[in-house]
Amino acid sequence: MTTKLHLALTPDYRVVEGLLTGGNVADVSVADLLTAEIVGCHIVEDRGYDSDDHRRELRANNNIPVIPGRKNRKEEIVYDKAIYKWRRRIEMFFGKLKENRRLAVRYEKTDLAFLGFIALAALKIHLC
Repeated sequence: MTTKLHLALTPDYRVVEGLLTGGNVADVSVADLLTAEIVGCHIVEDRGYDSDDHRRELRANNNIPVIPGRKNRKEEIVYDKAIYKWRRRIEMFFGKLKENRRLAVRYEKTDLAFLGFIALAALKIHLC
């Protein structure tokens, strides 16, 4: 079974929230869990997190969603493209995580052990 890692990060690579799901779980189904405690920020997410319900939930917490609309949306979503460029930092963070072979290959059998090594790798990234 494959596993997906979902993380909420600050621009300086601090992990705010994280969780593991099965590979068959849609990103948008865990989006509200990731951002539940975040208030008054720009939330930069990729198209996988695009839904009207999630956008409403973000706005209810005084957040500004910076999420491009999916390709099959009927109405176009307007978002700040300059702020969306910050999403590359998320991709860079995941790339740095995958530099640790133990995480890229996932040797750990339990989710708890895997999350522990993710925490160590995130701490290493943050300190360097």
